Amino acid sequence: MSKLRVLMFGWEFPPFNSGGLGVACFGLVKALAKQGVEIIFVLPRKIDCRADFCRIIFADENPVDAAKILSAAYLTPDQYGKTVQGLFCANDKGLISEVKKYALLARRIAEREKFDIIHAHDWLCYPAGLAAKEASGKPLVIHIHATEFDRTGGIGANSQVFTIEKEGFEKADRIAAVSNFTKQKVVEHYGINPAKISVVYNALERGYSAHAFETIMGLNGLKEKFKIVLFLGRLTIQKGPDYFLRAAVKVLEKNPNVYFVMAGSGDMEAQLINQSIDLGIADKVIFTGFLRDQNLTKIYKMADLYVMPSVSEPFGLTALEALAHGTPAIISKQSGVSEVIKNCLLVDFWDINQMAGKILAVLNYPTLRNTLRENGTNEVEKITWDNSAVACLNIYNEVLS
Repeated sequence: MSKLRVLMFGWEFPPFNSGGLGVACFGLVKALAKQGVEIIFVLPRKIDCRADFCRIIFADENPVDAAKILSAAYLTPDQYGKTVQGLFCANDKGLISEVKKYALLARRIAEREKFDIIHAHDWLCYPAGLAAKEASGKPLVIHIHATEFDRTGGIGANSQVFTIEKEGFEKADRIAAVSNFTKQKVVEHYGINPAKISVVYNALERGYSAHAFETIMGLNGLKEKFKIVLFLGRLTIQKGPDYFLRAAVKVLEKNPNVYFVMAGSGDMEAQLINQSIDLGIADKVIFTGFLRDQNLTKIYKMADLYVMPSVSEPFGLTALEALAHGTPAIISKQSGVSEVIKNCLLVDFWDINQMAGKILAVLNYPTLRNTLRENGTNEVEKITWDNSAVACLNIYNEVLS
């Protein structure tokens, strides 16, 4: 029996990724390959990217069409925010234009490749998946990592993105959502039949380094006298960084020996810096900018506590990363990851009093902190991409049967 062959469309892939989407694609594809699935992974443009567990195709190498997927294909988080806000133009330029170009190239790829099923990740790739389906007649699975309602915090959703998402949801043969939280959003806001949607939870790539960390951003010396509370993620409305700062004020009123580290970048960065000044806590808030690789490991291991106050979080890989590094976590109830981890503390993103109270509890009571750390680390070891791959395989088999 020949291997199941999947034509998969992505927008980013490590080491060229701006966040969790590329990380999730990497982990899932690697785990599917272990299950014997052959993956043809398509990216919009050529980059220095290799993987021994899948075949990577760059759409702009397509000999039929020389159009380029330009720099919008790989954006830093702050660039993404600016792009979404400023480049959806009536004259069809900007990110939407690049998405459409990718779809044109995807059609050509689907006409020449041999595969059994199509899998497209997030709205940037839905038009590519639909074009490949139309060209080949093969079934399409789309994978929701976030919706426009998540990215905008439910305020000012972009109509063009919403239209692309809705068309993808309606025309796909099956939908994979990263959580029940996300599934419910799609049912509620897009009118999709819940029977069409299966949940495929994200997981964590193994192999995080446990060695001693080096100094980062001058923070090492702080550990001797101060507790460190970490926010790590895009500085956008979706991630709730402003609620983190407002909770920080209340914590510092009770315990001034705490530093709050905000690791990440985004369209709210200047606003948050000014907010920390207005709140009178600028001397206790450190903005590190976007971190990756070893610096990411170092900042997790340096922190006494990780807080994820997301307004609307489809999953929340950073919570798993924190636990894997032995850092206890407080996470928003408005997140998908809260469905799969129990050894953490939960808060409503808007309840800054409760958030502050739980931060103080973890910092002030070593027994609580150590229990969360030990149990959380053990729990996250069981959340694997192998489980996610099996869930995807079940979807493929159901669609193809």
